[in-house]
Amino acid sequence: MELKNIFKLGALATALALAGCGGDINVNTGSETTPIVTPPPVATPTNEEKAYSGFATRSTTLSEVDGKQVWTLSGVLRPSSAASTINVGGQDGSKIVLGNDVIWLLDDAVIAGGDNDNSVQLEILAGTKILGGRESYLVISRGSQIKAEGTAEAPIVFTSVETAVGGQGAAGQWGGLVLLGNAPVNTCPDLNNCSASFEVGNHNYGGNDETDNSGVITYTRVEFGGFKINDTQEMNGISFAAVGSGTEVNNIQIHKNNDDGIEFWGGNVSVNNVVLTDNFDDSLDWTNGWRGSAQHVYIRQENNASNRGIEADSNSDATKTPLSQPALANITIQVADGTNSGGDDAEGILFRKGTGANAYNILVKGGANSGECLEINGDNTVDNAATPELTIENSLIDCVEPFKNAKVDASKGYTKTLDVKAWYEGQTGNLVGASDLTGYMPNSSSVALTGGKESLANVDARLENANYIGAFNDTDWTEGWTTDIHETTNVPPVSKLPTLNTCPVGTSTESVVAGLYSDENVNLVCSLSGNITTNVTLLAGENVLYKLDGGAVVVGGDNTNSATLAVQAGVNMFATNDSYIAVSRGSKIMALGTKENPIVMTSEEDVIDGAVAERGQWGGLVLLGNGKTNKCSDHTQCDATFEVGDHNYGGNDNTDNSGQISYVVVKYAGFKVNDTQEMNGISFAAVGSGTQVDHIQVHANGDDGVEFWGGAVNLKYVYLTDNFDDSLDWTNGWTGKAQYVFITHEDGNANRGIEGDSHKGSDDTPVSMPTISNLTILPGVDTENGSGDKGEGILLRVATGAALHNVLVQGRKGSTSNTESGECLELDGSKVGLHDNVENGMLVMTHSVIDCNEPFKYSSDTDHGFDSSFTKTWFEGQTGNTEAEVVLTNGIPAYDDAVLVGTGKDLRTDDNFFDSTTFIGAFDGQVDWTEGWSFKPE
Repeated sequence: MELKNIFKLGALATALALAGCGGDINVNTGSETTPIVTPPPVATPTNEEKAYSGFATRSTTLSEVDGKQVWTLSGVLRPSSAASTINVGGQDGSKIVLGNDVIWLLDDAVIAGGDNDNSVQLEILAGTKILGGRESYLVISRGSQIKAEGTAEAPIVFTSVETAVGGQGAAGQWGGLVLLGNAPVNTCPDLNNCSASFEVGNHNYGGNDETDNSGVITYTRVEFGGFKINDTQEMNGISFAAVGSGTEVNNIQIHKNNDDGIEFWGGNVSVNNVVLTDNFDDSLDWTNGWRGSAQHVYIRQENNASNRGIEADSNSDATKTPLSQPALANITIQVADGTNSGGDDAEGILFRKGTGANAYNILVKGGANSGECLEINGDNTVDNAATPELTIENSLIDCVEPFKNAKVDASKGYTKTLDVKAWYEGQTGNLVGASDLTGYMPNSSSVALTGGKESLANVDARLENANYIGAFNDTDWTEGWTTDIHETTNVPPVSKLPTLNTCPVGTSTESVVAGLYSDENVNLVCSLSGNITTNVTLLAGENVLYKLDGGAVVVGGDNTNSATLAVQAGVNMFATNDSYIAVSRGSKIMALGTKENPIVMTSEEDVIDGAVAERGQWGGLVLLGNGKTNKCSDHTQCDATFEVGDHNYGGNDNTDNSGQISYVVVKYAGFKVNDTQEMNGISFAAVGSGTQVDHIQVHANGDDGVEFWGGAVNLKYVYLTDNFDDSLDWTNGWTGKAQYVFITHEDGNANRGIEGDSHKGSDDTPVSMPTISNLTILPGVDTENGSGDKGEGILLRVATGAALHNVLVQGRKGSTSNTESGECLELDGSKVGLHDNVENGMLVMTHSVIDCNEPFKYSSDTDHGFDSSFTKTWFEGQTGNTEAEVVLTNGIPAYDDAVLVGTGKDLRTDDNFFDSTTFIGAFDGQVDWTEGWSFKPE
């Protein structure tokens, strides 16, 4: 029995030893079997427990989020005298590090340090996520610091518990971030003994240290915060209460906060690269003496859910100091439409309660139903507006309701008034007009890119130089770390034009009579007149027309006061009967249409409901360049005079750049001054090769379609329809190039497809010598137009040279002048030089087809013994030319047409301007390049 018991004891000891290796062991003692139960192993602390258990606890409500443990912060975070526990995160004395290896959960108010006592530095590593539950928020006490340094690739994110567990984020689901500093605030009469009370939680702030340092916040998002305690106590996304200038804040976003985005109570902290999106009340709010700065701030309000972009106060008592007077620069505010659920209108900027501010490069863009975009009220604020304490410069207001004046209001004690519009427009560089944005980014034609204040750093050392209006130039600094901004960036742009609320800077708003215009969408007409000496951009909108009025609209001075007229894709422009556009030497037009949204320039009659559009109802487009023209014997001292309006052109630079014209349709132009002075659809007067011209149409012009007086401008994709005189006319030394030209005539209302001249004097230079490829001409019938001219194909005369390749001329067929075209190719040797050009190879035509009843003509005022056989012999004696019948459908051959397709000359081998083609005429039989953007005559 003893032995048995001894054995039992020995067996138990052995079992316990074995149990340490894991598992339960049953020990058989003969007559009895005694179960041995393994005690639980002693747990080894995890790395997280070693690091965080001194100041946090493992969450009992959320075990994991994003595959990481959840640790809870609560109460006051204090210094520790224990050994350092920092691994990824942890604590070392007064330094507490929230690592990104776990998720952090705030339990009610979490307070870093005591009030200027037991101070801590709370460091938050890049990529860390902090969750807030209902009534929770994070406070950085006076004397303590936050060091939240995220990166663009790994931002720090404060968000709600709801989002962490898969729910929908919404405003007010938790509190926010509060920084309490020792800087001045004007609610303390004695800054040396200041303890202002924060509106939530009664935390103290304020002091006499302008340079106080509450830490660093960079690349940090705060979203779905702003819980409400009552009507006067609500949490902001980030609250800066008397925070000093030693604090660094940049690249922060507050998204969908239930009160303000950020608010400043006094202090001197500066912020940079701030994104405030869809916040309920004011996006940027200051009061009680904030004297910091804010630069590069983007504010986007939410329709029917936001109040003001900026609400700015100082103190109702004007004697309280310091005065709120921040420096603001490069702010973009997109004002929402409608009202929020609190009944507040969506508005732009309100200066009130005696605030000051010095603002530069501010852009405010309102919607169709936005409230006022700039308002000043209160006597003290009105007083400041008369001093340097409240200023705004180089800014742009683009709003339906741009201003709201300060008014007398006895109920509020207001006795003074202010005309805010006059105050704003009376300061340097301020503009009212369209901002030209795509989303929040300025388009290349936006006045915002060039209208900003120069040398901001010289004005205020806290600002960096950024001489553009708004938060952005061509760089989007919000990429990579923000939320709810870029999710739709990969969606293809739609061709639908926006709705404009205001006319662009540089234009004037015309009153619109309901039902006047054939397009019922038009409710905004913006007019241009006189001399434009600053850059102007005409913005496209589905509801807007641009009106040329009062005669010549002249862009720039003659090689002085240069300006650019930019015209966006989709702009529709009309002109009164004596008006036209002239782009002076040294200035530019940038008319950049697209296939989907061409630019249209037409007559007033063409846009008025019930009116009849016809040729000659307005002038046209005139480009005046510094290129060479043989009207001047000395090209370095050249001032040739344009035939209408006495505008000067000409010079010594055939590479001159007058801008760009792409996808532009000019209709019903060409008014007549007298028998020798008529306007062309587009006139190129000594325009240089630096100018880009492609995809242009001139329709039903009263004189020529396009005409060139010297210069070297090149063209591609030219569509000339139903023009009265010559469709393509050159003279005085044009040496440019053209490819893909399609010319059609209206029977009985046209003359020549091409009329080519050079000069009359034997020593005039340069000689006209254009190179043209892939040209189709369908001339009208051989009956006289109103000027006595008949429908014909090509006339080369007055000593011109030219290299014509891949040309198709197909005349009307019939037995009478009413049913057939006139001559399709004519050489006129009346003036000296044409025969010489034929003989010396300066006038050539190859790989071309004539398909006409009257194919050739030679003409001369004197009898040189030549007739039409001279022209025929010249034509047929060159490579690839033939007389042949062809079949066309709307000017286009079949893709396998044996006469035209595959028989052309490839000019690409000689000149990189030309596309590689091997077909004759303007079309390859497969692609109609006029489709989608041009006007099709019925």
